[in-house]
Amino acid sequence: MLSIMVVELEVGKDLFVLNGLPAVYHDKTRTLIIADVHLGYEEYMTQLGVYLPRLQLKGAMEVIKRAVRAVDAKRVAIVGDVKHAYEKLLRQERVEIIKLVRFVGELGLELVLVRGNHDTFISPLLKKLGVDVIEDHLDLGGGILLAHGHKGIDGDFEVVVMGHEHPALQVDVAGARVKLPALLEVPLENGSFAIVLPALGVYQTGNPLSLERSQYLSPIIKNQSQIEDAIVWVVDKDAGTHKLARLREVFESVSAP
Repeated sequence: MLSIMVVELEVGKDLFVLNGLPAVYHDKTRTLIIADVHLGYEEYMTQLGVYLPRLQLKGAMEVIKRAVRAVDAKRVAIVGDVKHAYEKLLRQERVEIIKLVRFVGELGLELVLVRGNHDTFISPLLKKLGVDVIEDHLDLGGGILLAHGHKGIDGDFEVVVMGHEHPALQVDVAGARVKLPALLEVPLENGSFAIVLPALGVYQTGNPLSLERSQYLSPIIKNQSQIEDAIVWVVDKDAGTHKLARLREVFESVSAP
């Protein structure tokens, strides 16, 4: 198993990547930040006739457990989409959300959810479990906001840490197309930055990166970013986390003969 090295992001602000994990850590507030867990995805797919092993919860617990061995966290912040189904709260979602909350509590950590677009019908359950649900964004102080990314952000900030995009670098290797989960440091037009996290969900393999802003989901990236200058980090649980280059340079190297 990889050792968990902790490396500061280019933007600084006490934000660090954790080697091999789809997460960042804010040292000043001792907050571990993850995104897009999508619990209940397996039941959702079963309803569509596709049967998948139940791996989402196990994967989330493993990431959190490995992270807290390396950093002195006191809180886990999920920046949206702890669950998958839009239309209702599935039985698997209810059961696994309870298990995840209890797991985090047994580690001695607080859990907070910044609501994502998939996080429907869960406020009453989380309230009973003592979990805060933040509707728009969580202010960590020092100009840092946590948000899911499906909405725009109003107000002054220097860095927004978000999910929603499920970014992945798509490459062709030996005739096979491979997606590598990616973390992005994206400069925005107002001089601030967006840190876009890879999805934590095992089955959320990612949306291919593009130099075209119109191809992204979040209004923050679609309308405000200088996406070609985003710094790309690839994240792999076995190979580790590696900073590559700016996105335009990555695409130039991939397309070079």
